[in-house]
Amino acid sequence: MLAESVTISAHKGGVLALAMNSDGQYCLSGGEDRRIVLWNPRREDQTPIKEYTGHSNRVLDISVAPDNRSFASCGGDRAVFLWDVPSGRVTRRLQGHTQRVNSVAYNDDASVLVSGSYDTSVRCWDCRSRNISPVQVMSESADSISSVAVREHEIFSASVDGTVRCYDLRKGSVTSDVVGVPVTHL
Repeated sequence: MLAESVTISAHKGGVLALAMNSDGQYCLSGGEDRRIVLWNPRREDQTPIKEYTGHSNRVLDISVAPDNRSFASCGGDRAVFLWDVPSGRVTRRLQGHTQRVNSVAYNDDASVLVSGSYDTSVRCWDCRSRNISPVQVMSESADSISSVAVREHEIFSASVDGTVRCYDLRKGSVTSDVVGVPVTHL
């Protein structure tokens, strides 16, 4: 059953990213105005709880860590930001992509963050270290990476080149499924 819809009016321009926390009590939205807003979608009063600023271009995706204490965001500024939810501070700014970053996803324990970019690469970042460089770069795609997902020891990427790739980190292999049309989301 669908609940009543909610209008997010705190953004100036379009909302391009939306993510719920692990228990579904709160959501984060990001958009063309370069801001990320924390909401309680169950409240009648849709006043934002907190706003996060730091991106210099539109926000394209948000991923909340399983413990809800942090989240990652990415966007048109070619950067991946790691945020502390309570303080609202950026804890790390991860650089390495050469074009806009379209998607971010944490692994199950938030020790690794994966990002996918218009630069055709998938990058893995160690969230436990203070290093701002990726620990692994996968660049088999012939076109923009539109979406990434992580499940246990596998990383999935969707690409505009019409291919879904599965990187098996235990085996050190990649499996490609050619769909033939651009794949925009996993």
